[in-house]
Amino acid sequence: MDNKDSFIVGILRYAHMVFFSGMIMFFAVIYAAITIPVSFFNSRFARNVAREWNLRVLELGGVKIKIIGKEKLDPSERYVFISNHQSALDIPIIYTGVGGQISFIAKKELFKIPVFGWGMSAIGHIAIDRSNSRRALDSMNKAVEKLQKENISLVLFPEGTRSKDGKVGEFKTASFTLAIKSGVKIVPVGIKNAIACLPPNSLRVRPGKVTFEIGDPIALEDIEGKSKGELCTKVQLLVKEIVEA
Repeated sequence: MDNKDSFIVGILRYAHMVFFSGMIMFFAVIYAAITIPVSFFNSRFARNVAREWNLRVLELGGVKIKIIGKEKLDPSERYVFISNHQSALDIPIIYTGVGGQISFIAKKELFKIPVFGWGMSAIGHIAIDRSNSRRALDSMNKAVEKLQKENISLVLFPEGTRSKDGKVGEFKTASFTLAIKSGVKIVPVGIKNAIACLPPNSLRVRPGKVTFEIGDPIALEDIEGKSKGELCTKVQLLVKEIVEA
């Protein structure tokens, strides 16, 4: 590829990034305008609107999802999903792969983003302050209460931050306080190749195929009596097997 071709490719990539970012902001404003007022009357419908916005994000970016293992889930049951964290696309990917009514526990900084953060609060995602252990525990208790009252499933990213190389990092045991308190089955899930579609420190989404695989739900009797550390180690190995197999 000569310099002229490289220049043209660079311009096209930049144009795609600008178009993608602009459309995401456009749809974010539209969906937030619907979601925020509706959430006061019908949180279930508001979550469905949020799911549609996340699906549009993947469509605009040319990201296709291959889902494996969805037949393992019972639509009438609630779960705590434990996932690896590869990319900023992980939330739209999980919305696509799991479907249904879900809420995420996310770092509090995300809730300060105009429009996006307001929408997250409106549909019931839960902010966690990782710098304050007492506030973090309060957030966990709030999440358990929400799961039990509103008949929703929860999604956790125990790594706490996105992977830099796509491999599964160390899981933090704090997340498993919620998993044990929830009283529902835990489901390990794995995201593969999302980091290639949206690498760290990049705003340019690359079209591609991502695999979202759902592991076997962990029975309640297998959770009962386990310490946070034991459960953390068990689930980390299961997620790692899915992602790095």
